[in-house]
Amino acid sequence: MITQFLVFAVAILIGIIAAMVGIGGGALMVPIMVLLLGVEPHQAVGTSLHVIILTATSSTIAYYMQRRIDFKVGLLMPMMTIPGSILGAYTTKFISPKGLVGVFGLFLMLIAVKMMTSKGKTGKNERKDPSREFSGDEGTRTLVDRDGKVFRYRPRLKEGLLLGFLAGYASGFLGIGGGALMVPILNLVVGLPIHLAVATSMFIMIFSATFGAATHFLMGNLVPEYVVLLGAGVILGAQTGARIAKRLRASKLRTAFAIVLMFTGLRMLLKALG
Repeated sequence: MITQFLVFAVAILIGIIAAMVGIGGGALMVPIMVLLLGVEPHQAVGTSLHVIILTATSSTIAYYMQRRIDFKVGLLMPMMTIPGSILGAYTTKFISPKGLVGVFGLFLMLIAVKMMTSKGKTGKNERKDPSREFSGDEGTRTLVDRDGKVFRYRPRLKEGLLLGFLAGYASGFLGIGGGALMVPILNLVVGLPIHLAVATSMFIMIFSATFGAATHFLMGNLVPEYVVLLGAGVILGAQTGARIAKRLRASKLRTAFAIVLMFTGLRMLLKALG
C-alpha cells in the first residue's frame, strides 16, 4: 500500500513536469518502473507509452482551454510521427538499445545546450485582440490565446516534418512521448513560440503514443496495473503543470525544458555506458 501511494505521488509530480515542458514523462517513468518497481525493460517501455496517452490527452485538454494549440501544425506532424513510432516500437524486438540510447542521450544534451544559448522563438506579443484567432498573410500566422495574448510567427513545416519521423521513432523505441525532440523541432525548426510549441507537442503526442502503445500491446509489453496507478497520477499532475506553464515567462520555460533535456540525456548516456 505504501509503495502504491508513493508511485501515485511520484506520478503526480511526473505529470506536472511533463505538462510544463511538453514531454510525455516517459524519461522519468521508465527508470522508475525498471529501477524501483522491478518491471522488465521492454514492458516498462510499453507501459510508459500507454500512460503517456493519458498524460498527453489531459495536457491537451488544458492547453485547448487556454487556446494555445496550433492545430494546423498539430494535425500535419503526425503524418511522420505515427510511422516513426510504429517502427520504433517494432524494432525494440530486434535491436539492442545500448548504442542508440547513448547516441540519443548525447543528442538530447546537445539540444539542451542549444536551447540554453539560443533565444529561440518567443512570438511577438503585439496587442490584445480576442476576436481574431488566426490571421496574417504571406505565411505569417497569428494565434490569440484565451487571455488575449497575441503570438505572431511564420511556420516552416517542411523541415519540421522530416525531423518529426525521428521524434516518433524515439517515442516508440524508448517509451517516451517524443516531446524531448518535438518541442525543440517545433520551436527551433518550425518556428512556433515556446509556449505554443509545448502545447502543440502534447497534442501531437496523442497520435504517436497511441500507435506506439498499440504496437507494444500486440507484442505483450504491458503491465496493466501500473497503467492505472501511474495514469491516475499523471492526469492530475498534467492539469496543474499546464496551468504553471501558462504563468511562466518564455525564457524560464525554455530553461526548464533544457534542464529536463539535460537530465534525460545524461540518464540515457549513463544507461548506455552501464
